[in-house]
Amino acid sequence: MRISDDGGTPRAGRARGDRSAPRAGEETEAPSRVAPASFAVRNASMEEAESVGAQVFHRHTLRPLDAARPPRLTLTSYRAGPVTLGTVQYSAGARVESGSVPGAYQINIPLTGTLRTGRPGEQMLATGLRAAQYGLHPHGFEGFETPTRVLGIKIDSAALESRLESLLGRRLGGAHIEFALEFPLTSPAARDWFAVVQLLARRLWGPSGLGADPVVRDGLQEALMAGLLVASPHAFRDELAHPGDAAGPGAIRRAIAYVDSSPTVTSLTVPELAAVVGVSVRALQIGFRRALDTTPLAYLRQRRLTLARRELERASAPEISVAQIADRCGFAHHGRFATDYRRRFGESPVETLRRG
Repeated sequence: MRISDDGGTPRAGRARGDRSAPRAGEETEAPSRVAPASFAVRNASMEEAESVGAQVFHRHTLRPLDAARPPRLTLTSYRAGPVTLGTVQYSAGARVESGSVPGAYQINIPLTGTLRTGRPGEQMLATGLRAAQYGLHPHGFEGFETPTRVLGIKIDSAALESRLESLLGRRLGGAHIEFALEFPLTSPAARDWFAVVQLLARRLWGPSGLGADPVVRDGLQEALMAGLLVASPHAFRDELAHPGDAAGPGAIRRAIAYVDSSPTVTSLTVPELAAVVGVSVRALQIGFRRALDTTPLAYLRQRRLTLARRELERASAPEISVAQIADRCGFAHHGRFATDYRRRFGESPVETLRRG
């Protein structure tokens, strides 16, 4: 599996080698600095590479595999909320060692070539079909041999652990997620997860595409985190695969009543709804499917469409527009709103508004 790109770099935060990349003397400041949302550096020296890597991913030490050929770094990164994606390539073989990384989990996927990597007591050879994933413990890798090019995916640990708690319906009690080092990308779930990664990663090379839309981007971030928890091997995977009983009829009735009466329904999320009725997200999803043959998200969307229709019927043009009502009811993507509205009510939002 490969991500195709147009060879470009982000238009903001660009750095070119020695001219604008962080200087070696700035290295001690790296943990306190954060790279811009879009960031790129080409042909950076080893000292600069350590400083740039600390900003984009985490602090590490870099050593050449061949002292006569010190590696130079080319990196492109993009940060979207709790998720950072970056492509990394060294001009020559390098060994990278990191300490513990308390703030983030990371997955490395070679886009070309292979990557020899590991953590204390465990080694593997990562490929385009076998990713390496790291928890919060120390790790390192060697074998950044040209033309190896790696996609790194860093996820804020607090965000991922919070997402896991909402799926499990319980607190982790201070525990962290112990990922297996090897993450095969050949299962149907893993292939779907990587497809989500590809959509979001295309934002690395240009502003166009679905990943540039803020609503879609937020959904892709959510899908990337939830999909990783479902598809990759880790200590909580069996518990996720067997979530226990579905939410009972009483919990479903409470959820429906809350949705129908909540003043925040236009921004209510499924994890928030699950927390209100005291069940896990998975249990709520199974309960909705059994009781109503739908999903909690679809039910929320139908409720918002109903609210939008009421507002359109009461409003009058040109004092208010369809776009304003769509925004007010939680539909940031106006084209999709119009399509769903017509499918539900048999007419366009504009037709409803004109009768108001």
